[in-house]
Amino acid sequence: MSIRESIDRAPITAFQFGVVGTCLLILLTEGYDLLIMAFAASSIAAEWSLTGSQIGLLLSAALVGMALGSAFVAPLADRIGRRPQTLGCLTVVAGSMTLASMTGNEIQLGLCRFVTGIGIGGLIATLPVVIAEFSPQRRRATMVAMYISGLPLGGVIGGLVANALLANFSWRASFVVGAILTGILLVVVYFFLPESIDFLLEKRPPRALDSINRTLRKLHLDTVSELPEPVRASGGAVRSAGLKEINWVRTTLLGAAFFVMLAGFYFATSWTPQLLEQSGFSAEQGISGGMLLNLGGAVASFAFSLLAMRFNSQWLTAAALAGSALMFAAMSMSMGTLGIALIAAIAVGGFTNAAAAGLFALAPDCFPASVRSTGVGLVSAIGRLGAIGAPIVAGMLIDLAWSPTSLFLVFAVPLLLGAVFVLVIRVPREPHARATGSETTDRGTAEPERMS
Repeated sequence: MSIRESIDRAPITAFQFGVVGTCLLILLTEGYDLLIMAFAASSIAAEWSLTGSQIGLLLSAALVGMALGSAFVAPLADRIGRRPQTLGCLTVVAGSMTLASMTGNEIQLGLCRFVTGIGIGGLIATLPVVIAEFSPQRRRATMVAMYISGLPLGGVIGGLVANALLANFSWRASFVVGAILTGILLVVVYFFLPESIDFLLEKRPPRALDSINRTLRKLHLDTVSELPEPVRASGGAVRSAGLKEINWVRTTLLGAAFFVMLAGFYFATSWTPQLLEQSGFSAEQGISGGMLLNLGGAVASFAFSLLAMRFNSQWLTAAALAGSALMFAAMSMSMGTLGIALIAAIAVGGFTNAAAAGLFALAPDCFPASVRSTGVGLVSAIGRLGAIGAPIVAGMLIDLAWSPTSLFLVFAVPLLLGAVFVLVIRVPREPHARATGSETTDRGTAEPERMS
């Protein structure tokens, strides 16, 4: 029995939940770092007298960085390892958040947000791979979906912190808090998060056997006396073979689904507080709307992780995208009544975050181990193009006097197309069999397991 088969067949351990928990804390913190800009936008606009288009550019600066981070930083994890890449990205984010708190104009802040986005993009594309590689195949969708709940939870924390700090301090204090939280996570990752066994088996760096056996002991599995024979050729042939195994039709459809999902997601998370304020509500009520949107997202991401244990995650993801479109339409019709608008915000956050959880859970199964971070980074980068464009386009439309009602309707239509894209993707039933020799269980039909 191969190492991968042993992990797939063994019960989930506390150590594996610890890895997922660490990744969840990272995403929670990076969710705060990313989304705090949406809550601070009104204060920044007032201090520097910015237009809607200028705020849209500031909101998108981090998303541009995220696209580049997903495309060019995430693939480094396939070369240097998941652990060192994660440590490097956290260092970049902590430093840029610190500098952002010291900026004197929108250009300086935009540059700092761009660098922050590069680090976050590398993390968000790599951490689902880490979780997938530490999880048994039958529970990968569930574990990744649990992790995705960290982003909206970070947004909830961002709203709470913004309400407290903006009332008593400058918006700069909220960026200092983000830098401190990221620095703490940097220490946690350094001492706790190991390198993934899949990477060690694939790349075989120095002392790989010792590292693998340390992790196997934590998984309560038998250690090995030597590394197993590689399944594929080594060196440059490994990467070439991996690239040839990528199904580019599947990758294109997955990238298109990421594009429309992230466009809707970042339009809603970036602009909802200000659009509520423009609809006649107070700044505090706008922040509350954004916070409830993220709270709905956190609950829905966790609910998705539970549903993925029983149902096919691909169908759940398509349903979440279709539901997102319907909730955007509902939001557009509720902007005149605060109570209804806040309930709609919860539903918008719920469905869009469930769709994000589904796509990030689906993505690792579409690529072989040798290029998994590269593949997930690629489709994530395609999605970031939608994420970048959405806040900018929304800001331009606001300057052209478009109403909040019209904006939510415009962003509803692509989400329906995303549901179609997901439905036609053919995800392999045994996605990594050739790479690891492992036996897998079809998603949604797994038997219950015990914890050890």
